[in-house]
Amino acid sequence: MKNKDTVYDIVVHTVNLILLGAIGFLAFFSVFNISPNKDMTSGMVALVTLTLLTVMWAINYWFQVKKRKWILPIAGTILFVAITFLILDVGIPLFYDVFIR
Repeated sequence: MKNKDTVYDIVVHTVNLILLGAIGFLAFFSVFNISPNKDMTSGMVALVTLTLLTVMWAINYWFQVKKRKWILPIAGTILFVAITFLILDVGIPLFYDVFIR
């Protein structure tokens, strides 16, 4: 039983480290914007997006460690990626067009 728990911990920590690295990658390119048309609202939207993604990741990670079921790393990661793509592709442009422009 100890070996099964160790393998589960390795899988959960590796998957979540990759997800956190993806959030860091998005944060890096949100901060270092090289486009000539910089405005302050895009920085605010990037900060809110990164905060939302980090909170979603933390809740996902907490559930995976607390419940200790093998379906959670798979389902949690797939849901996190799907929700992230939905937020970045649909939510942010909609929010920007409706409230800022």
